[in-house]
Amino acid sequence: MCGIAGIIGQNDQSIDQIRLMTDIIAHRGPDGEGHYIHDNVALGHRRLSIVDLTDNGRQPMEYMDQYVIVYNGEIYNYIELRDELIEQGYAFTSDCDTEVIMAAYDYWGNNCLNHFNGMWSFAILDKNKKVVFCSRDRYGVKPFYYMQLNECFIFASEIKQFTVFEDWEAVANNERLYDFLKEGILDHTNETLFENVFQLRGGEMLTYSLAEKSFEICCWYNLDDKVQNVQEEFNSEKKVFLKNFFDAVKLRLRSDVKVGSCLSGGLDSSSITCVANSILKEKNVVSKQETVSSCFNIKKYDEQEYIDEVTKKTGTINHKIFPKYKDLFEILDDLAWHQDEPFTSTSIFCQWNVFKEAKDKGIKVMLDGQGADEQLAGYGGFLMANFEGLKRRHKYKTLFREMNAYNRLFKSRRKNMLVSWIYSLGYAFMPLGIKNKLRKQKQDRNAEWLNEIYKGKDRKPYVGKDFGDSTQSILNHSLNQLKYTSLPVLLHYEDRNSMAHSIESRVPFLDYRIVERVLSLPDEYKICNSETKFILRKAMQGILPDKIVNRHDKLGFVSPEEVWIRENSEIFRNEISSACDYLQGFIDKKVLLSWFDEKLLNKKEFGYVFWKVISAGRWMKVFNVSIKL
Repeated sequence: MCGIAGIIGQNDQSIDQIRLMTDIIAHRGPDGEGHYIHDNVALGHRRLSIVDLTDNGRQPMEYMDQYVIVYNGEIYNYIELRDELIEQGYAFTSDCDTEVIMAAYDYWGNNCLNHFNGMWSFAILDKNKKVVFCSRDRYGVKPFYYMQLNECFIFASEIKQFTVFEDWEAVANNERLYDFLKEGILDHTNETLFENVFQLRGGEMLTYSLAEKSFEICCWYNLDDKVQNVQEEFNSEKKVFLKNFFDAVKLRLRSDVKVGSCLSGGLDSSSITCVANSILKEKNVVSKQETVSSCFNIKKYDEQEYIDEVTKKTGTINHKIFPKYKDLFEILDDLAWHQDEPFTSTSIFCQWNVFKEAKDKGIKVMLDGQGADEQLAGYGGFLMANFEGLKRRHKYKTLFREMNAYNRLFKSRRKNMLVSWIYSLGYAFMPLGIKNKLRKQKQDRNAEWLNEIYKGKDRKPYVGKDFGDSTQSILNHSLNQLKYTSLPVLLHYEDRNSMAHSIESRVPFLDYRIVERVLSLPDEYKICNSETKFILRKAMQGILPDKIVNRHDKLGFVSPEEVWIRENSEIFRNEISSACDYLQGFIDKKVLLSWFDEKLLNKKEFGYVFWKVISAGRWMKVFNVSIKL
């Protein structure tokens, strides 16, 4: 896990600039740095040593006098690939995965990507072919940004690396900033919130021709194409899932440094912790596994009772942290700088504190549960998508059974069962066109504070299809969340928060074997009797504490943001006012502050609107971003 940088088409001054690009991300790789110049190609690297801690693993790394690589990530199946390549006559001088990538590229060409199980962004200089071959992993766990400046092609692990250039100008991408403020989404296209700064999306590769001084991008992995129609019996698929999950965690325990886990008390992180514990005990590992948890003294937002259940069952060492409001605004500029782009809620501040604690405890690798909800139908919206899918398939008997289970399981969410039934029935049989229209009307009402700066002209859509289509089925909703709405931004937060503290974060649920198989399963294997993540719950019986398996009061990774705002309303109001000034023509300051006062007075939930504005304002301040309307 590291940080990379590259400049193509520059003169001899590249060595100074490439050093500036790697210096600014020293947090991504405090264990070493390296630079390489070949003709008009400059490569830079910061190293976080995880596998093969010797100098044999330093980068940029050369191989066969033909290839030079800078690489960020981990190929978890590198041992198996290395053995396969040795049989083909390849030799290796290190025990790390970096050499394996170049040998695989030499042997399989671009198709080497399909052999990798892991997370990565890398660039390989191929001297013979006179190309620089770049790639990002299937789901975009590791970042890869690029831009063109002064006839140079530049790439980096973090956007802030571009700020070292004298001609850099931080200008807001108005359309993407609008998307963030209104919808709370990022990383849903190849664009960023900075004008002229782009990213490879998950599953894309880029080939730069040094002779033609041009590049092309293509998709090497398309998740839609991997979905099959699996019709095996549930018990059989449960075994397949458990086998894949155990193997995914086992691969991600490969490390020459201490590995720990994030533990929220939810189904996902608890499953990872328990499975990792089982694997370590089977391997007779003496040292105890360590976990880190974010906790609060406010019962509504606290999950210590579930965290303690997992800790008791596994005998792991749990480190609890209690994020404090008083620290929030003190570190907000640092947090904004490390994130590169604004973020939707103060839960990112809590995640920051989890990784900070992990670093303080000497844990260099952390396992985390990102990607589970999106594929296993864990979010509440999947229940409605399930209703819609059953209706479209004319499975009315199952539909009414699911609605009955939904109303029984979540009856506390509504005043009485009759109201709940009417709501779910109406939603299930309402035409999709009307649903989308009502959804848009609601979004527009909730964004009256946002000036319509694009009124009168067409805005580019933020994805290639209507978001409303995603409610047609569980599968559509999953694909939409994995590719556009939920996962990309969560992985962005995860990468920046972990790397800010020089920690490698690994996400077992995004092992491609799990994702592809789960998406191919029938809907009823994911939601049954309105129990979300059904196959995970059943697979983990006897491994997880029953209290975790049977819980349905999903919190997500939360903070007591509502409480913090109400107890410190004047400070938050001032922050909102200041942010509006930075955001200039985007926001009607008077309308937004009036809305804030109304919610405060009537004790209504604040939602994410106000923090989005605060975060966007801080982002503009920290990066000195200008707006050109």
